[in-house]
Amino acid sequence: MSISVAPDGTEYNFPTERENDEEIKNLINITKKQRKKGRQIVVVQGMGFVGSVMAAVVADAEDKEGNSPYFVHGHDLVTTRSFWKIPTINKGTPPVSADDPEISQIFPRTVKKKQTLRATWQKYVYKLVDYVIVDIQLDAIKPELGAAEKGYVDLNAFKKGIKTIGKHIKPECLILVETTVPPGTCTNVIKPILEEEFEERGINSKQNPPLIAHSYERVMPGKNYVNSIRNFWRTFSGINKESADKAEEFLENVLDTENFPIKRLNQTNASELAKVLENSYRATNIALMKEWAIMAEEIGVNLFDVIESIKVRKGTHDNMLNPSLGVGGYCLTKDPVLANWSARSIFELPNHLPFAINAVNINDEMPMHTMEIIEKVYPHLENVRVSILGVSYHKDVADTRHSPTKTLWDRLMAKDALINVHDPYVEIWHELGDMQVPKDLKEVLTETKVLVFAVGHREYLELEPKKVLQYAENLSLVVDCSNFLTDRKIKEYLKAGCEVRGIGKGHIDYLKSQI
Repeated sequence: MSISVAPDGTEYNFPTERENDEEIKNLINITKKQRKKGRQIVVVQGMGFVGSVMAAVVADAEDKEGNSPYFVHGHDLVTTRSFWKIPTINKGTPPVSADDPEISQIFPRTVKKKQTLRATWQKYVYKLVDYVIVDIQLDAIKPELGAAEKGYVDLNAFKKGIKTIGKHIKPECLILVETTVPPGTCTNVIKPILEEEFEERGINSKQNPPLIAHSYERVMPGKNYVNSIRNFWRTFSGINKESADKAEEFLENVLDTENFPIKRLNQTNASELAKVLENSYRATNIALMKEWAIMAEEIGVNLFDVIESIKVRKGTHDNMLNPSLGVGGYCLTKDPVLANWSARSIFELPNHLPFAINAVNINDEMPMHTMEIIEKVYPHLENVRVSILGVSYHKDVADTRHSPTKTLWDRLMAKDALINVHDPYVEIWHELGDMQVPKDLKEVLTETKVLVFAVGHREYLELEPKKVLQYAENLSLVVDCSNFLTDRKIKEYLKAGCEVRGIGKGHIDYLKSQI
């Protein structure tokens, strides 16, 4: 029997045929009971980092009388990677990990107390609902590092998910797409699929056109994880007026639109473009910092002090970003590629997006600069013990997708270094063959010669040099990838005889001269 293993090691068997039949009966009975309470029924397709929390937020919504207007089914697939999320959620346990106390509260509150959220694997659920929120993954594939212009989008899995919806939903059900998609997807991909599925079911798609809307979130995993979904501005649109009106009403019922107004655009191409442009802007901002970080290192300047001095100019420069090990996560690494592919493959435009694509290439190769810093001190890394603090792509989250630490790992492996990693949030590093990530910092640091502060997890920011030096008696080089070490801590490492280097931290030689 196939099993799915949760990050904590709990094993869940795949459902049997009998359990599938029982689940369909449960879904029908639950839905009937919820409708008697006056609730509309929602299914969120995809229980990942966005979908699971969005499902909880919708289930947690209340009207002015304090009643829950929606009951939510969270849906995911019966696969080894995903199935464990379903029984986990149904226990009232979050399927995601982040440094946000609301994460550990909203799931038991909606599943156990309010009883407005339940997860399922059964596709039958789509027959029963008034709204489908699409939060399934859609990746851009980059065949080569540093050659994002060759990137493309494989829509097969996404199309399969949309086909599943089209085979089951009622014609009046609204499809609200939250997945970041290439511009043109709602009109050129989703709409034709739904129309075809409607026609195969005997539904006249001219008289009953699919209702499709697009609303992108701005999820910020970390201490404001839940609020970045519920209490934050949104842009949305509909494929027609009825879709847009229905989406607007839904969003106003779920989100704090009084304090965070939503912006309605006149077509789905526009809101789809807004999402990829927004993230392309941020990716370009970060890419710009690489060359300035290198310059600051060469001329003895602390770039982070420089950036802070510039940020006092509010309204124009206060969103300047810092250099780092590199860019990771699900958005900034791929969204410019989605847009570039859309321009080329959906709209067949002669001019693509070279500036945005170049930013992606710079960011993808950014971890190589950390490698250059290490090799200036250790030109030969064979059998040198290197410990990397931080596997996830962002501070205080467990998400390892497209983490720049993976690029650094690969480069160190190519140089035959001995590599240790540590991360307080990540249990399993899927991108490295489901590798277990050690939690004992003392064990990780033993015999370490090179220590890389890769991610700004709170535990690492609070880590004192005294403890590090106690654990790593042979430590000779410390690398700070994004201003994680204060000048005081740098001086303590220097006093202990360690070399310290940092991205954008050209002032370290000056600190050394003060000792």
